[in-house]
Amino acid sequence: MAELRELRFTNPAEALRRAEQANAAYPDSAAAAERAWLIVRSLEDLRRFHEAHAQALAMRQRYPGTSWTADVERHVLVYPLDQPSREEQQAALRAGETAN
Repeated sequence: MAELRELRFTNPAEALRRAEQANAAYPDSAAAAERAWLIVRSLEDLRRFHEAHAQALAMRQRYPGTSWTADVERHVLVYPLDQPSREEQQAALRAGETAN
């Protein structure tokens, strides 16, 4: 898991591949929910937002009540990933206000 966590930041495509393989082989292991989280966040890092959303929904069903699922719900399911962040929206509003 330590290697997967590191790969997410250095090579999210490889982290995604390895996490998917591990979860296919060991779907009920103690680390499965964290690997599912890593899959979702790696997809997000790769800007594959619709796939990340679909995986987050599956994760919520398979691993309810875990801290990993709560994090994914907060970061992926509450606000669409392909939309500008709140900070970007606020900056655009401020720029629009000063242009008038």
